[in-house]
Amino acid sequence: MTLLSGIRVLDLSLQLPGPFCTMMMADYGADVVKIDEPEPRVRNPFAAEDPGTGPLDRYLNRGKKSVTLNLKSAEGQEIFRKMAATADVVVEGFRPGVVKRLGVEYETLSAANPGLVYCSISGYGQTGPMRDVAGHDVNYLSYAGVLGLSGRPEEPPALLPVQVGDVYGGSMMALSGILMALLSRQRTGKGAWIDISMTDGSVASLAIPASNLLGGGIPQERGALPLAGMLPCYDTYRCADGGYVSLGGLEPWFWRKLVTRLGREDFGELQYAVGETAEGVRRDLQAIFLGKPRDEWIRRFEGEDVCISPVLSLDEALSHPNTLARRMVMDVGSPLGGTERQLGLPIKVAGEEERAPGRAPRLGEHDDEILAGLGYSTTRIADLRAKGVIRKR
Repeated sequence: MTLLSGIRVLDLSLQLPGPFCTMMMADYGADVVKIDEPEPRVRNPFAAEDPGTGPLDRYLNRGKKSVTLNLKSAEGQEIFRKMAATADVVVEGFRPGVVKRLGVEYETLSAANPGLVYCSISGYGQTGPMRDVAGHDVNYLSYAGVLGLSGRPEEPPALLPVQVGDVYGGSMMALSGILMALLSRQRTGKGAWIDISMTDGSVASLAIPASNLLGGGIPQERGALPLAGMLPCYDTYRCADGGYVSLGGLEPWFWRKLVTRLGREDFGELQYAVGETAEGVRRDLQAIFLGKPRDEWIRRFEGEDVCISPVLSLDEALSHPNTLARRMVMDVGSPLGGTERQLGLPIKVAGEEERAPGRAPRLGEHDDEILAGLGYSTTRIADLRAKGVIRKR
């Protein structure tokens, strides 16, 4: 896609939040240059021995260019500042204060490029008493209150299989902030420094429980939330083959149709039952669903509006007809050669051709190209390589 064509992004980030944000921008046409260390310790926690070739690296860095720079060297900092002078966006994910020590903070870069949109992604934000505290997704969700609400009552908090803090609280909040700042720049000509806290973003994800507590004074407890285990109409049930179905019958018409088809019209008014009554409904529904395999239940209700779904494994989900029809799995070039299957583009735009993203780059693949574009001679590039400012071959 070409929605962001003409936007140049410099990606200083590691791990998941920043790279996922800039991958989305690359997928939709932005020119993204990833700044890597010449001898990287790690691009992400699941990297292969050859940096940049692990499955997650190949996904997160698809469609980007790779330039290696030692930002601890004066020459590396100078090169980055030259790149930033003509960039539209810089994304960084260091702890607060690191970019200032490296001489590539917003104040320095925006002095030469007032239109620059600079996004800092951190665990707890650039301000506040926790700005220097280390953390990962599980820590951000813990402080945000998300983890404390996850799981069943009387059981330990349930760890989530997706990184809500990293991707929702970090990547998508950063992407939203960047795009809003780019729109504002069209009117004002001025860029902005965007401060993204993954914990803040995780707190914002608690729209329903936080509103109920703050606005209604209603206590919110693990296992006692309408959409997290309290209501029998919104839950999962084990089937005869060990598989599960999920119910989402929140509206009365969905629920009544479901229980009527199950021969339990007496449940028709118990949709929002709580406490012992809810447990009784849940036990009886569980006994019913144990009578048939998962897929037989799905076939039985096919074409009916009862909000019942199979709980799919990841393999099943990625090969499901709807997933494939929506091109959420596609063939993408690989830096190892040929193509491989990767996740597709989640945002569909009418009239825009949905092309597969470009392949991920090899580490430092674009060093010569980018430096030559900045005016560096072949001799000078070789000197920088010999000094370790850029990756040695």
